Amino acid sequence: MGIQDVIKTDVLRFVPAKSLCRFKSVSKDWNQWISSPFLAHQQAIHFNKISGFFSQSNSQDCFFIPLDPHSHGVPFPSLSFLPESTSIRTTSNGLLCCQSTFQDSIYFICNPTTMEWRQLPEPSLFHGDVSAIALAFTPSTFNFESHFQIVCAVPFHSVRAVYFEIYSSRTNTWKISDSQYFYAGDGDLMFKGDGFCIGDTVYWETSNGIILGFDLKYEVYGEIQLPLPPGHGAITEIRGEMCYAMVITCNSENDEAGAYSLGIYVGHDMVLKHRFPLDVGSYLGEDFDGEVRVLSCVSDGMAMILVGSNVILYDVEKRKGEVVKKLVDPPDRANASISASAGRFLPYVNSLVRVCPVERMPPEDHDLQEILRNTSELVGFGEVSFCGNKWIGPTI
Repeated sequence: MGIQDVIKTDVLRFVPAKSLCRFKSVSKDWNQWISSPFLAHQQAIHFNKISGFFSQSNSQDCFFIPLDPHSHGVPFPSLSFLPESTSIRTTSNGLLCCQSTFQDSIYFICNPTTMEWRQLPEPSLFHGDVSAIALAFTPSTFNFESHFQIVCAVPFHSVRAVYFEIYSSRTNTWKISDSQYFYAGDGDLMFKGDGFCIGDTVYWETSNGIILGFDLKYEVYGEIQLPLPPGHGAITEIRGEMCYAMVITCNSENDEAGAYSLGIYVGHDMVLKHRFPLDVGSYLGEDFDGEVRVLSCVSDGMAMILVGSNVILYDVEKRKGEVVKKLVDPPDRANASISASAGRFLPYVNSLVRVCPVERMPPEDHDLQEILRNTSELVGFGEVSFCGNKWIGPTI
């Protein structure tokens, strides 16, 4: 086996999708393998690093911020390949869930790298501006058909309750959960953005000072009290644990942490586990009156932080308080800027994950060997087998 064969079979699965698309020109053999659904499945499992962020302004102007422009990117960041104008609601491991700007009941699932997309059936409940959704997709060896779920939390202020409506790609249907969350307090409950999914659990930050969690497997909810004092933060995952990261403004000039610090709260008690000084003085200016807030935490100990109109990538793992890279200046558009009103910044993984046609998705009690035989016949690659925990692909 030559070095090219070793790279093709053992290395390409760890490469971001943008680079893989360029590697198609290496040879006809590589082009065929990179275009196959088998490599797409393997790459979706093995490449899971955050590649960049999608952002969308209030005027529906969508753009993509790559962490590495040379290896991470999408061909049409504006999502112009979709059949109508949409807003990006949530992301998960290479998939985007977008909602029509004309009809709240129309959703699209897409992969902006491959430009594959699929429209979902309409839900039963009204998913208006006050609702919040989350996309749950976990690439795995057995999830060859890219099965995913969507859960939408829908407040009903008249009864002071939140209903949960769940979509399953395996059945291509929505269902209303028997579990409802009844909240207390004087005001109506509002969601501060869409949800964040870790494993089978979705988390939403709410206006009543709690994080509302919902377990998709058992369809039960739970509450986590947000840390005080209040701040501008984000729910995130660090080393498999749900955390809340927020910027803490220091009140004392003698505070060793400086003017700002990044607080990481963990556990159901939201204990302050880490506090890192933020050295963002070079972005503040003399008359700075903007805000400093956490947009998201990414892999390898990095955090996306908004400082005024600057989005920066900050190294928190080394605890050095050093700005390691300025990602983007305000877009070169009239009256456009990256600010608190510019929308959210949603993490994206540069993946080849397939947006599987619903009619090909197997039932819950599917037979794995039958799926492999059907997929083999569909793509014309010959016989495929499964041995232990390893896919035995065709020789191309």
